[in-house]
Amino acid sequence: MRGNRFIRYVPNLITIISMLSGILVLFIVFCQKGEAYRLESCFMILIAVIFDAFDGKIARTYNVESALGKQLDSFADFVSFGLAPIAILLTHSSFRETGYITYICFALYSLAAAFRLARFNTGDFSNHFLGLPITAAGLILIITNLIIHYFAYNKRTFSIIPIYILICILAILMMSNIKIKRLSHIRNR
Repeated sequence: MRGNRFIRYVPNLITIISMLSGILVLFIVFCQKGEAYRLESCFMILIAVIFDAFDGKIARTYNVESALGKQLDSFADFVSFGLAPIAILLTHSSFRETGYITYICFALYSLAAAFRLARFNTGDFSNHFLGLPITAAGLILIITNLIIHYFAYNKRTFSIIPIYILICILAILMMSNIKIKRLSHIRNR
């Protein structure tokens, strides 16, 4: 019986670890100047992706889903996939040098992420996603960060225009009404 009481807290604990990864990335990016911690920050977001994949599955498997868990998951997703990948992009001097153009573009991505999460929390999307899931958008930005880091590390130049376009596309896709089937729903057929 004691184990059953403990299991109801496991999904929220996993969600908190995911959120902690995003929070630590923000602290690292804002407190550690330079590029030294970029790879570690990207790795921490990848950890958040893994934990994000399991919190909901465990909650559904053990029938311990809760309104609190849903809200915590959205906050964790916003921090880890709506803010942290954008903050890591700001560690690249090419983006900082353009100033307000970068800030506006990056802010639009974060606002789209917040919109997507709010819409998710107010609807019933048990068998599909409406718009690109924020975890996928954040993962795409982390891969983009790693590619840019590699180019900068090898002293190659890269254009920031395609990155702006990618960020705008991700923002539009998150806010879109495109229905994307959940993998678990497809497997159960």
